[in-house]
Amino acid sequence: MMRIPGATSVMVQPMLSGTELFIGAKYEPRFGHVVLCGLGGIFVEVLEDVSSGLAPLTYDETYAMIRSLKSYRIIQGARGKPGVNEKQFADIIVRLSTLLRFATEIKELDLNPLLGTPSGVTAVDARIRVE
Repeated sequence: MMRIPGATSVMVQPMLSGTELFIGAKYEPRFGHVVLCGLGGIFVEVLEDVSSGLAPLTYDETYAMIRSLKSYRIIQGARGKPGVNEKQFADIIVRLSTLLRFATEIKELDLNPLLGTPSGVTAVDARIRVE
């Protein structure tokens, strides 16, 4: 790979698998940041099963958002597939909502997908729009 013209380095990471999750945020001028969560990947668009809350979020509000999803049973684990570390998923949402309170220049943010397993949640891709 280093023989590719212009290549300066190569990064090797382990192949991850897990349940695809989504966290997003959008700035609304009258309200501030609205934070969204749900299943990620194609499921966020196909199922349109998303929960929302206004930043900054408390842990109670975040758990209520996660547990209100129609797909919550998948997050818990279903049909022999392991669940997601719900505590870490909630922690990422709360921390992100706190960041947005101070980083008002972030107008849109998508973490999609995050891969969730019983041991943790890892962000795989992110898109941030700053103004």
